[in-house]
Amino acid sequence: MRISKGRPKRLIGSAVAVTAGAAIALGGTASLAQASGPHVVDGKGAAYNDWGDEGELSRHSHANSNATRLWQSVLYADGAKWKDSNGKRHTFKKWDIDGSFGRKTESATKWWQQREDVEDVDGIVGKETFGVADDFLNGPAGGGHVTYSGYKHDVGFKRLSGTYYVKIDGKWKKAAYNWRG
Repeated sequence: MRISKGRPKRLIGSAVAVTAGAAIALGGTASLAQASGPHVVDGKGAAYNDWGDEGELSRHSHANSNATRLWQSVLYADGAKWKDSNGKRHTFKKWDIDGSFGRKTESATKWWQQREDVEDVDGIVGKETFGVADDFLNGPAGGGHVTYSGYKHDVGFKRLSGTYYVKIDGKWKKAAYNWRG
């Protein structure tokens, strides 16, 4: 398990051994092409290795989707900063989670990538960025609950039958790459 600089260390002890054993028993994660439905964020086994094989999110790739909403939840959880046109930094807020990968999300992603020592600080959420983020997932727990442990907030997702869901207006929706709402 990777622990990134600046992030509080979590208790790992025997829980890691149990989760690692479960992951080995259940196998690895499915790739985007094998996802449990067309183009959804997916996973199986321990959550901390779910996202490293995901597709790409950017201003030009799946820019309007619930997968983007899932990523924006990570940015919110970590208190990511985005830079406006005057160079002033702003904190990524809960109301910025809108499923649209625009300028704010791209800027906040670059900030997040730099903070987490991602090799390519490019504002594109690809396999490496997703793979670093999934190190901070815990679960699944009862009802498929998966928690992202952020610097500022913890955010929750659901993972049911291998498919991730994000909460939108009080309802759980598939974290699909080609669908928002």
